Amino acid sequence: MVRFLVSLIPLIILFLLAVLFSSQNQVFVAVNLWVVELNITVATLVAWALGLGFTVGILAFSVSYFSLRLRYRRLRKELLQRVKSER
Repeated sequence: MVRFLVSLIPLIILFLLAVLFSSQNQVFVAVNLWVVELNITVATLVAWALGLGFTVGILAFSVSYFSLRLRYRRLRKELLQRVKSER
């Protein structure tokens, strides 16, 4: 339970910093995408950019993780076969 509370404290601090940042950045900016032009606040733009970056990072990490995991399984099977053949 203590470990959970200790890990929860940085999340609460980050949430409070995000609320503070968004309250201080209420200026609208024009974002020109290929087809659409949006007028959104700076805080919303930063939140979307961070979210998109986080998502792309998780996807890249997942691909790398699963390929390494598959390689580990293959090497483990090969090792077990070599150990069995030596007996």
